[in-house]
Amino acid sequence: MRLFKKLENLESKKRTASLFKKLVNEILPPPPELTVSEWADTYRRLSSEASAEPGQWRTSRAPYQREIMDAVTSRDYEDIVIMASAQVGKSEIINNIAGYHMHQDPAPILLIQPTVDKAKDYSKERIAPMIRDTPVLRNLVSDSKSRDSGNTVLSKSFPGGFLALTGANSPAGLASKPIRVVLADEVDRFPVSAGSEGDPVNLAEKRTTTFYNRKKIKVSTPTNKGASRIEKEFEKSTKEYYNLPCPSCKEYQPLKWAQIHFETVEHACKECGALHNEYEWKLQKGKWIAENPKARIRGFHLNELLSPWKKWKEIIQAFKDAKEDGPEAMKVWVNTSLGETWEEQGEQLDDSDLFNRTEEYTADVPEGVKILTASVDVQDDRFEIEVVGWGLGKESWGIEYHTIRGNLSQPKIWEELDEYLSRSWSKNDGSKFSILCTCMDSGGHYTQEVYKFTKARETRRIYAIKGKSTGKGEYDPLVAGTTRAKPSKTLLVHLGVNEGKSKVMSNLKITEFGPNYCHFPKGKGYNEEYFKGLTAERLETRYERGVPYQVWVKTRARNEPLDLRVYNTAALEILNPNLEKEYANSQQQRKKKRRRTASKGVQ
Repeated sequence: MRLFKKLENLESKKRTASLFKKLVNEILPPPPELTVSEWADTYRRLSSEASAEPGQWRTSRAPYQREIMDAVTSRDYEDIVIMASAQVGKSEIINNIAGYHMHQDPAPILLIQPTVDKAKDYSKERIAPMIRDTPVLRNLVSDSKSRDSGNTVLSKSFPGGFLALTGANSPAGLASKPIRVVLADEVDRFPVSAGSEGDPVNLAEKRTTTFYNRKKIKVSTPTNKGASRIEKEFEKSTKEYYNLPCPSCKEYQPLKWAQIHFETVEHACKECGALHNEYEWKLQKGKWIAENPKARIRGFHLNELLSPWKKWKEIIQAFKDAKEDGPEAMKVWVNTSLGETWEEQGEQLDDSDLFNRTEEYTADVPEGVKILTASVDVQDDRFEIEVVGWGLGKESWGIEYHTIRGNLSQPKIWEELDEYLSRSWSKNDGSKFSILCTCMDSGGHYTQEVYKFTKARETRRIYAIKGKSTGKGEYDPLVAGTTRAKPSKTLLVHLGVNEGKSKVMSNLKITEFGPNYCHFPKGKGYNEEYFKGLTAERLETRYERGVPYQVWVKTRARNEPLDLRVYNTAALEILNPNLEKEYANSQQQRKKKRRRTASKGVQ
């Protein structure tokens, strides 16, 4: 009897459990087993702030993205590398991976940007709009305005996990909670070390060790050969390229720049040589083909030729423009259009070659100059100043390299500096030029004096500047932002001097007159010592804990001429003049003057 009752109770419990399970499944059905691309096609909504095509996500719009996203849901790989150009949807791939895990496979997620500031910007400009406009995510993440919200700029909580955002320059953000999914974006812009803690990528990866199903995704546009993190990772991977079949012979192949014909805007088949336009190629069904299929890391390479958002005609024109603008522009094009590294020329420029190409000017300001800028380097006993003229295509002319010596603690030398920066220079036709923008170094022992001097002259665009200190390998643009220095409230322009030196050195290597060529006059302070200072640094690749980075190294004690040319280049960027318009206006004025002269001759 007791045995019977036990069996009866057991059967009752089974019926109750079965009924409960049935009710749960009806009320809360288990999430479907979707891949990332299937999730995006079903649920993801693109926001108007981040997309030119807002609305329902369609992977078919850029079919090469499907395999990349779905690699995340594959159990075969835990490391995924994406080395890619711009305009191929890298950010949206990252967003879809994050959104998928928030909704379908909850986990602690870490999204790393190069800096904390960039992480905040990414959160506001990419993540927040995605959550707002994708209903299934909006229902998971609480409103940031609610009192008990787990939704802040750098942290988004949801049932079963969270999305944390941080910068590669923040040791604290990289070394706290366990993480299952790491999304490292633009790793080539990461510093070599997060403070003194070491490689930020390694710090983040260590946080995944407790998860058997961890995923580590690294994404970046590459930078310089030998110092590119993403290229180093890609070389260890399966090295997959998206191949399309030739519309004529059906031979699969990646789209390559060398096979693009400029005149017809067509791509030649590597096998049969047939030419087809981009629409014919992109209509074909492609597939990823691995060069190293046995690798343990899944690696994908993308270039802009595949992009549905960038036309080949535009890419060709961008290439032509970059070729005209010189090596620095070509570097950017190779990185951002081809998704390939740029090989820097590490050799030091020859100062005697530059000195030997000095020219005789027939006036203070040569004919091609449209505007003037100046730069000031502050030493303990002197000001060193360079005035530079700029023309069409950022072709430059050194106007004068000048030194004012004196006691910087006395007002007289500051008055002399003000007088010098107020003077004008003339062309052969008598037209006068004044300095439109001046960048003045605020480092050294006279910082407050510089602030006082520039504060009173901001209306003349005389600005205090400060080289931005960055971690090893960290990138900053030449003009890297502004602040107001305390207590004077002086406008302080921060400069990425490494980027500036790269620009200057690239321009100095140009040997033909035209865009970005640097002219120098005979005399006017441009002596042999000047060119020794202009070429006093070279770019070297170094390693810290196995991570390569590039650094500018002084080979001579005096490098003020190089610094001043960097500051002048920054002054031009601050002004951002339309030199083409200036050129057109000057041509019209010249024609009018000729007509007036001719009419007087007739009279």
